[in-house]
This record gives sequence, C-alpha cells and structure tokens, in this order.
Amino acid sequence: MANDAAVIRNLLIRLYKLQSRLTMMELRDLGITGPQLLVLREINGTRRTIGQIAKAVQLSYSTVSGIIDRLERDGLIGRTRDTEDRRVVWIQPTAMFEEKKQRKKEFFSKDHEGDWLKELTQEEIDTFVKSLRMFINHLEKKAEERQ
Repeated sequence: MANDAAVIRNLLIRLYKLQSRLTMMELRDLGITGPQLLVLREINGTRRTIGQIAKAVQLSYSTVSGIIDRLERDGLIGRTRDTEDRRVVWIQPTAMFEEKKQRKKEFFSKDHEGDWLKELTQEEIDTFVKSLRMFINHLEKKAEERQ
C-alpha cells in the first residue's frame, strides 16, 4: 500500500510536468508567455480596461499594466481613450492578434486546455475522470478528518 501511494504521487507529478511542458511548447510556438495568454484570453474579441482585466485574471493592476505594455510593444493589443471619459483607456486586440489567433484559435479560448484528449475514447476519459474524482474525494475526507 505504501508503494501504491508513491506510484500515484509520482504519476500525478509526471502528469503535471507533462501538461506544463505541452503548454510551454504551445506558448513558445506563439511567442507569448503564460501571463500574456491570460490577458489575451480575457480581451479575446472584446475590449476591456486594465482594471477589468486585472480583476478577471486575479493579478495586480501594476502586473497587468506591465503585461499590457509588452503586448502593445509586440503589436498584439492596442489602447484607445474612451470618447466620453478621457480617463478610461480601453485595451483591445489588434489585427496582429487576430492573425496569431487564427493559427491556434482554440488555444485562446478561456476554457481551452489543449488537445491532449483527442486520441482517447469517451469511455477512457470518463474512467479517468471518475478515478480522479474518487481519489480527490478520498483526500478531501482525509484533510477534513485532520482539521
């Protein structure tokens, strides 16, 4: 049983590392960083203020402002002042972003997590999800008992 726990732990670590590696490869292909992707997903097809973006991605205003600066430098987003309230600055995607998005359209969706499952059958996916849920429920009960 102790060996089983180690095997499960090691498999989960491998899974996390592989998922991270695949994501990093996709980001590298697109020439953007993870935080930049979060911001681009948030303004995908719409305009937002830095404050709205910061709240949505749960990062500080100053952090998002720096990300926006780099995305603007790279031509992926633009800033425009509101016509009615000059204090408001809108952030919106540019044509360059739209071109980049066409290469990996699904990657810029907020709910995209890669095409890692496309070679699996629905039955295999269901079995995997059921097993993960069972394991997580077990660990949650253990955590509750220890409180």
